[in-house]
Amino acid sequence: MTRDANGEEWGRLTEFKDPDGHTHSWSMPTALLAGDGNEYCGRLLEQGLNIWPGRNARDGLHEYLTRCRPTARARAVTHIGWHGDVFVLPDATFSAEAETEKTIYQSAASITHHFAVRGTLESWRGEIAARCVGNSRLTFGVSVAFAAALLNLTGDESGGFHIVGPSSLGKTTLLRVAGSAWGGGSSGYLRQWRATSNGIEGVAALHSDTLICLDEIAQVGAREAGEAAYMLANGQGKSRAKRDGSARTPFTWRILFLSSGEISLADKIREDKRGRATAGQQVRVLDISADTSRFGLFENLHGAASGQEFADSLRAATQRNYGTAARAFLSEIVKETQRIADAIRRAQGEFVSRNLPTGATEQVRRAAMRFGLIAAAGELAGAFGTTGWESGIATDAAAVCFAAWLERRGHSGPAEIEAGIEQVRTFFALHGASRFGTSTDSGVDAHGRTVLNRAGFRRTDGSFCVFPEIYRSEITAGHDWRALADALAVRSLLRRDSTGKARMPAAIWEPGSGRTIRMFVFEPSVVGEEVAGDEHEN
Repeated sequence: MTRDANGEEWGRLTEFKDPDGHTHSWSMPTALLAGDGNEYCGRLLEQGLNIWPGRNARDGLHEYLTRCRPTARARAVTHIGWHGDVFVLPDATFSAEAETEKTIYQSAASITHHFAVRGTLESWRGEIAARCVGNSRLTFGVSVAFAAALLNLTGDESGGFHIVGPSSLGKTTLLRVAGSAWGGGSSGYLRQWRATSNGIEGVAALHSDTLICLDEIAQVGAREAGEAAYMLANGQGKSRAKRDGSARTPFTWRILFLSSGEISLADKIREDKRGRATAGQQVRVLDISADTSRFGLFENLHGAASGQEFADSLRAATQRNYGTAARAFLSEIVKETQRIADAIRRAQGEFVSRNLPTGATEQVRRAAMRFGLIAAAGELAGAFGTTGWESGIATDAAAVCFAAWLERRGHSGPAEIEAGIEQVRTFFALHGASRFGTSTDSGVDAHGRTVLNRAGFRRTDGSFCVFPEIYRSEITAGHDWRALADALAVRSLLRRDSTGKARMPAAIWEPGSGRTIRMFVFEPSVVGEEVAGDEHEN
């Protein structure tokens, strides 16, 4: 008989053989006995139990399952991953010592999991892990797979890495290689982005403390992509109500995920004209360029004639070998969880101290910590003998990928400030000629036409004078206009007032009106121009 740690969620651990003689086990919630039995009979039948037809046979089975009172007890858990010092997969449990009672996964729903096993650890190590050496993205991807099981130990947050680049570079191969550490099967370990956020929520719930591989972000809608990515990294699903109106406990998880696509997550979200990737999304899902400038995603083909031949051989290898590496890794981790957690934190700190740029913001430091976790996981897998990698291989690969992320990001400052500055520049690039009057008449443009929806005027020195309301509600919409004003002034894009403040509009004489008004003054460099002359505020 099974039950959870609170003495609830009771069940029966059933075991039987199918017509081929293979043994099946299923922890069946006893709540299924409350109905007519069709649901649990369907589960048993699909697993191969031979149930005789007729009401008498079904009633007999129902009575047996209801009245049986086994003396043995097992702890039931409803999600995979860590439960104290025990790690649970759908078909296996990992613990340092023999448990006083077995811990098993229990589910009422029929699930199809991909934590299958084929081949041996030695064959996976020789055919897959060995060929990751010299390939930064492959080594990094496999290290991500191992790192997913460490989040609970270190307290690191969930998140993902999005591999970006044109088709045929090897992005899907990377996901297959990384996923092979955890499992595979006829459909492989990969999942597709082509799903609603609700569907991906279900996937996440089935992969807590493990890796998720999501292929081809182009297949999902812009809004769904943003919602799903943020939800995956946030570690919790949507709140829902039960039939009686009470709150249903939402799904929770800890995961790392690998994603692929031809465009970045931010670009995907921008396909929805109302969408804009937030700084929180961009620091939780880190874009890494797939192109290494060698052989697409690869740097070392290990004797293959081309990148395509190398990718094909890796794909074939992942169909022969999967699921053994993560299980070997877990078998080692459970032996000394606290010591391992302390060692990983030290390794993360060392990675950050060596790779974090001087003056980098907290957002970049958080990203560096995650890359440091990946490096530490890869090194740990090498030390356990899981991968066969020599010391330093995983760390070097993580450093290369961190540099690629920084290069793609383009700066080490706050993402929201950089996005705001880009938004300001875009506004002037689009409307610098149409919504600004001249230095002699602020109501008409340089061609003598009436300015509609006027944002301000442009002076002879090339600077733009902007009405405060337009600056706050339109030009910097969606951003903290005060923080953005300070950043614009530091970049010499926005002039400070006479007291040296950027957040206060300067006193400006408005052409044609004969009055002095307060306006924000942007330098000509906001549209890439040089100052044409001197013109001072009143």
